[in-house]
Amino acid sequence: MDPYTPAVQVENLVVVGSFHDLYIFCRNGDNLIVIDQHAAHERLLYEDLKKQYLQGKIASQNLLFPVTLELTVYQSQLVEANLDQLESMGFSVRDFGATTWVLSGVPALAGSGSPQDLFLEILERFGSEAGSGGSDRLDYILSTMACKAAVKSGDALSDSEIKALLERMVKADLFSHCPHGRPVVKVFNPVEIKKWFHRT
Repeated sequence: MDPYTPAVQVENLVVVGSFHDLYIFCRNGDNLIVIDQHAAHERLLYEDLKKQYLQGKIASQNLLFPVTLELTVYQSQLVEANLDQLESMGFSVRDFGATTWVLSGVPALAGSGSPQDLFLEILERFGSEAGSGGSDRLDYILSTMACKAAVKSGDALSDSEIKALLERMVKADLFSHCPHGRPVVKVFNPVEIKKWFHRT
């Protein structure tokens, strides 16, 4: 957030409405607050995933229909080399012979996206970051998982869902940026708004 932007008193937010099923408009005293629902939800999920990982393992959910993965030799080697870490990230995968693997579980916060696409994207990161520090790789993987699971632009939130999202933001004190660096919130004060309309 810009250092000159007034502090947001999050406990006093009053929801005005939403725009394009992406931005939540709120009133906070004299200020107009605009919240990016995807960035906010992504940041919350990232923090949840990171907390779970640091506690030992990210919660997993079993797939109703396990996915058979036909990998390349290199991809299969990556799975073998990083199997423990993949499991600690919430993936359940087992060898099915040669370079075939069966994916039977994914992180519980993974959302409704393709389990195979998520697994392969994470696996690719293990390969591209093989020689670098683990903390950057972990942050990238967790932020990727959070981004894919977060509400998207065009996802219409009900009044109760908006309220629940704001309450979670208040408890987590997360009125800053998403894991990818995008702002979560923008504050417009009365002086700025008056300038738009050439008022004094």
